[in-house]
Amino acid sequence: MLAALSAAALLVTGCASQPRDPQPTPEPTPTVRLGTVARAEVGARLTVTATVDRVVTGTAFVVRDVDFTDGKLLVLSAGKATAEPPQLVTVVGTVVDFSYRDLSGRYELGPPDAYRDFEGGRALVAEDVTVWK
Repeated sequence: MLAALSAAALLVTGCASQPRDPQPTPEPTPTVRLGTVARAEVGARLTVTATVDRVVTGTAFVVRDVDFTDGKLLVLSAGKATAEPPQLVTVVGTVVDFSYRDLSGRYELGPPDAYRDFEGGRALVAEDVTVWK
């Protein structure tokens, strides 16, 4: 009986030991990756394939893809683009910093309200647009 009490006391003592010191939490890692266009340097040539989200004007449209920052990218074209939602397009172009004031005349962008979400971000100036049917 004495042996059983000794074993029970040993088990209780082992279970009631001091709590371990708190461990530091690991550094958080980002769950959202930085989009392709955000990683690209201004002036870099880039090819993207994405779905047309909306057409702003004949020379500006928005494409959507998970690899873009915020999921969308503004594409500017010197010529009329024939893409319509939800067509898939491949755009070869040059990455630019978007400024409505600086680019509106060159690309006939129309009213500035449609571009508010893109101001100060990146856009792609299209050299070639392929519309997949």
